[in-house]
Amino acid sequence: MKDQVNNILEQMREQVRGKTFEEVSSIGWQNREPIKIGWRKYYPSIWSQEYGDDEVILVVQLTKWYIPNFFGTTDCIGFIQKQNNETTDVDAYWLMHEIGHP
Repeated sequence: MKDQVNNILEQMREQVRGKTFEEVSSIGWQNREPIKIGWRKYYPSIWSQEYGDDEVILVVQLTKWYIPNFFGTTDCIGFIQKQNNETTDVDAYWLMHEIGHP
Protein backbone atom coordinates (compact mmCIF):
# COMPACT_ATOMS: atom_id res chain seq x y z
CA MET A 1 0.00 0.00 0.00
CA LYS A 2 1.32 3.44 -0.90
CA ASP A 3 2.12 5.79 1.98
CA GLN A 4 -0.32 8.43 0.67
CA VAL A 5 -3.12 5.86 0.48
CA ASN A 6 -2.34 4.59 3.97
CA ASN A 7 -2.33 8.15 5.37
CA ILE A 8 -5.74 8.89 3.88
CA LEU A 9 -7.15 5.60 5.20
CA GLU A 10 -5.82 6.42 8.68
CA GLN A 11 -7.45 9.87 8.51
CA MET A 12 -10.75 8.31 7.45
CA ARG A 13 -10.56 5.79 10.30
CA GLU A 14 -9.81 8.52 12.85
CA GLN A 15 -12.88 10.49 11.71
CA VAL A 16 -15.03 7.60 12.96
CA ARG A 17 -13.09 6.62 16.07
CA GLY A 18 -14.69 8.05 19.18
CA LYS A 19 -18.24 7.42 18.00
CA THR A 20 -20.36 5.22 20.22
CA PHE A 21 -20.92 1.53 19.52
CA GLU A 22 -24.45 2.31 18.31
CA GLU A 23 -23.25 5.08 15.98
CA VAL A 24 -20.60 2.83 14.42
CA SER A 25 -23.11 -0.03 14.10
CA SER A 26 -25.54 2.18 12.21
CA ILE A 27 -23.03 3.34 9.56
CA GLY A 28 -23.89 0.54 7.13
CA TRP A 29 -22.24 1.33 3.78
CA GLN A 30 -21.31 4.89 2.81
CA ASN A 31 -19.67 5.87 -0.47
CA ARG A 32 -17.84 9.18 -0.48
CA GLU A 33 -16.84 11.49 -3.29
CA PRO A 34 -13.90 10.30 -5.42
CA ILE A 35 -10.46 11.73 -4.63
CA LYS A 36 -7.23 12.00 -6.60
CA ILE A 37 -3.94 10.65 -5.32
CA GLY A 38 -1.25 11.43 -7.83
CA TRP A 39 -2.83 10.86 -11.22
CA ARG A 40 -5.17 8.07 -10.02
CA LYS A 41 -8.79 8.48 -8.97
CA TYR A 42 -9.81 6.57 -5.83
CA TYR A 43 -13.30 5.87 -4.55
CA PRO A 44 -13.51 5.99 -0.74
CA SER A 45 -16.07 4.03 1.27
CA ILE A 46 -16.76 3.40 4.92
CA TRP A 47 -18.80 0.46 6.15
CA SER A 48 -19.61 -1.40 9.32
CA GLN A 49 -21.24 -4.67 10.28
CA GLU A 50 -21.80 -6.81 13.35
CA TYR A 51 -18.83 -8.94 14.30
CA GLY A 52 -19.33 -11.61 16.91
CA ASP A 53 -21.79 -11.26 19.75
CA ASP A 54 -20.87 -7.88 21.15
CA GLU A 55 -18.58 -6.25 18.58
CA VAL A 56 -18.83 -4.29 15.37
CA ILE A 57 -16.21 -4.02 12.66
CA LEU A 58 -15.60 -0.77 10.83
CA VAL A 59 -13.72 -0.70 7.52
CA VAL A 60 -12.46 2.30 5.58
CA GLN A 61 -11.38 1.61 2.03
CA LEU A 62 -10.07 3.21 -1.14
CA THR A 63 -10.84 1.49 -4.44
CA LYS A 64 -9.21 2.24 -7.77
CA TRP A 65 -10.93 0.89 -10.85
CA TYR A 66 -9.08 -0.37 -13.93
CA ILE A 67 -12.38 -1.25 -15.63
CA PRO A 68 -15.08 0.83 -13.89
CA ASN A 69 -17.23 -1.16 -11.44
CA PHE A 70 -15.85 -4.42 -12.82
CA PHE A 71 -12.12 -4.79 -12.17
CA GLY A 72 -10.16 -2.85 -9.56
CA THR A 73 -8.14 -3.04 -6.38
CA THR A 74 -9.01 -1.98 -2.86
CA ASP A 75 -6.82 -0.91 0.03
CA CYS A 76 -8.43 -0.93 3.46
CA ILE A 77 -7.93 -0.78 7.22
CA GLY A 78 -10.34 -0.56 10.11
CA PHE A 79 -11.07 -1.37 13.70
CA ILE A 80 -13.15 -3.66 15.84
CA GLN A 81 -15.22 -1.91 18.49
CA LYS A 82 -16.72 -3.54 21.57
CA GLN A 83 -19.90 -2.40 23.28
CA ASN A 84 -17.80 -0.66 25.94
CA ASN A 85 -16.37 1.44 23.02
CA GLU A 86 -12.89 -0.12 23.26
CA THR A 87 -11.32 -0.38 19.78
CA THR A 88 -8.66 -2.62 18.26
CA ASP A 89 -7.11 -1.58 14.94
CA VAL A 90 -7.02 -4.08 12.09
CA ASP A 91 -4.99 -3.96 8.87
CA ALA A 92 -5.62 -5.18 5.32
CA TYR A 93 -3.90 -8.51 5.98
CA TRP A 94 -6.16 -9.26 8.94
CA LEU A 95 -9.26 -8.17 7.03
CA MET A 96 -8.43 -10.40 4.07
CA HIS A 97 -7.77 -13.46 6.20
CA GLU A 98 -10.49 -13.05 8.83
CA ILE A 99 -13.29 -11.30 6.92
CA GLY A 100 -12.36 -12.10 3.32
CA HIS A 101 -12.37 -8.49 2.20
CA PRO A 102 -11.22 -6.83 0.02
